[in-house]
Amino acid sequence: MRHEAAGVTEILLDSAKNEFLEYGFHDASLRRVAAKSGVSTNSIYTRFHDKTGLFGAVVKEAADGLMEIYLNSISEAKETFDVKQAMQIGGEGTDIVLKYIYKYKDEFKLIFCCSVGTEYENYFDKFAAIEENYYRQFAKQFSDGKHSVDDFFIHVYCTTGWQYVYEIVSHDKSYEEAKEYMDNVRTFNYAGWKAVLGITEESK
Repeated sequence: MRHEAAGVTEILLDSAKNEFLEYGFHDASLRRVAAKSGVSTNSIYTRFHDKTGLFGAVVKEAADGLMEIYLNSISEAKETFDVKQAMQIGGEGTDIVLKYIYKYKDEFKLIFCCSVGTEYENYFDKFAAIEENYYRQFAKQFSDGKHSVDDFFIHVYCTTGWQYVYEIVSHDKSYEEAKEYMDNVRTFNYAGWKAVLGITEESK
């Protein structure tokens, strides 16, 4: 019976994912999800309580996994005292994050594009806030002492960084296209940080 229940839950989650992708959270119908899954709407309420709970069940594993990966990457970058190594770690972290997002592309498309009205509506604001704290430290640590970057610049920079990811996911870019795009973004950003912080070849 447990195996059968697990199978029903898996079918429900798959049907729900497709429903949310097509209609978004607000216009998704639990009746349609139930009908496509061959169960009653009461079965959905029993397992997930409501539509919000169902959406969360679809994306939670992917969302929690990305947060863990991201925190590990930030923690590693904080431990280096060499700017070139810090940027390299950041680049490697971006590659890992991108691969993970494409492993769960549907779930992240839901979070990016279809989550208004759920607890995941502001999911990536949490990442931007974590990144802001890191880049404040980064700017102070690696500035040449003559250049400074204010908090507002860092805030906008970090918020914009996740906009890049939103664009590739919302426009259904292939992983290869996304990888090339993010490589270009990384090259562009590295040159920008060198300029605003006064980083020279000698300081690297």
